[in-house]
Amino acid sequence: MPVNRALMGDSMGLIANAEIHRLPSYIEQRPLKEIFNDSNAVQLEAAEQNGFKPVNSLHDAYAIDRPLIRIYSCDAYMLDDLTASVPYLVPKAAQLLKEIGYAFQDSIRSRGGKDYRIKVTSVTRTDFSVSKLMRRNRAATENSCHRYGTTFDISWVKFDCLDPSMVVSLEDLKNILAEVVLDFRRQGRCYAIFERRSGCLHVTVR
Repeated sequence: MPVNRALMGDSMGLIANAEIHRLPSYIEQRPLKEIFNDSNAVQLEAAEQNGFKPVNSLHDAYAIDRPLIRIYSCDAYMLDDLTASVPYLVPKAAQLLKEIGYAFQDSIRSRGGKDYRIKVTSVTRTDFSVSKLMRRNRAATENSCHRYGTTFDISWVKFDCLDPSMVVSLEDLKNILAEVVLDFRRQGRCYAIFERRSGCLHVTVR
C-alpha cells in the first residue's frame, strides 16, 4: 500500500515505500467538526483573559507586559514553516502545547507505534499578519484568537515521522491526536475547533 506523503517528516525519502501500519483509536464515532466546535466567541473570551493585548507588529511585541516564551521544535513537537505567525506563546499555552505533544507520543507508543511528533502550523499573529492572511484565506478572521499568544494550530494532515521503520496510517494519527486534544478539553484545559479547510485543530488555552 502506498504511503500518504502527508505523514512524512525529514525522513520522507527513507519511508516512501514503507508499509502502512494501523493503530487502534477510540475517538467518538462522529465527525470531528461536531466534537471540536467551540465557537470563536468562546475562545476569544479565554484568549483575552489569558493572553496579552494584541500588537500591530513584531517591533511592538517588545512592549508586551506579560511573560512570553519563544517555542522551538523539540522532542514534543515540530514547528512547521511559519509564514503568517511568530513562535511565541504565553507560558500557559506553551506548557499546554508541550503536554499535548508528549501525550500524543505516549498514546502512539502505548498502541505499538514508534516515534512521531505533532506539527504546529500557526502560533501568534500580529495585527499586520492577520490582515495579510485575510487577503488570501477566507477562513481567517480579523479578531483572531492567535493575536493574544494563547492559541496554536496543530496539523491533522501532517505529522513528523521520526522512525521510518514503522509508518502509521494518517487516519489513525489524526484520530489519536483528536483523542488527546479531547482529553485536555474535557479537563477544562483548552477549547478547540476542527478546521477542515486549514487541516488543523485550532486550540486555545483556558
